[in-house]
Amino acid sequence: MAMIKSLIVNATLVLALALPAMAWAADQPTVSPVPAFSVNANSATDQSASDDSPQAIRAAKHQLYIPNKTPVPLEGYRWPTTRLKIYLATRNRPLVAAFRDAVKAWNSTSVVHLTWTRHRGQADIIAEAGDLSNGQPSPAVGYVTTQLGSTRSEYNPDTHALIRAHSTLDAPHLEYTSRIFRSEVAQHELGHALGLAHAPQGSYSVMIPNNVRTGITKADRQTIRLLYGTSN
Repeated sequence: MAMIKSLIVNATLVLALALPAMAWAADQPTVSPVPAFSVNANSATDQSASDDSPQAIRAAKHQLYIPNKTPVPLEGYRWPTTRLKIYLATRNRPLVAAFRDAVKAWNSTSVVHLTWTRHRGQADIIAEAGDLSNGQPSPAVGYVTTQLGSTRSEYNPDTHALIRAHSTLDAPHLEYTSRIFRSEVAQHELGHALGLAHAPQGSYSVMIPNNVRTGITKADRQTIRLLYGTSN
């Protein structure tokens, strides 16, 4: 019976609403320019739990090496395999497309290989939609914010191995953004699901916490290669 930690990771994308709320009305099909968003690091919540799932048993087998220095910071854990299964737990078409684009983007690094599964219990990563403005902890800031995405990961603290991850995109607010923007948010969240942390503001990375305007970059690819021991 493996002991795990459930971490509400510092992976919560937050959109600062600089425009009046009416700007998000249903008669506004797009937002132009794409609004700036920032990531506010919620306090991590660690919970010890027991898990006899195949994923937890796999994660308890071997202690994994986590590199100390990488172009993009790491969360401190990774998957014990590079072949991962992901389950799509939403039928929201724009967000389905965003997750599918993000999976293709991470697969294009030739380091990890994510494949879709129809069986939730077999999945390593759950990709889902939600309304993150309701029922979620609000960032402690002095202005109105809306979360665009969040990733919750479970890992074995002894082996540094991920057990499962849930990546959620906010449906109400991402609906009115561009497909490219939604894909970048999904790439950011799946980056957390793979073990990447936030990149320093001003660096060129999809993991930047504020005003992301790019997909996966050279720094992200180098980091994922170092994390999973791939040199090519």
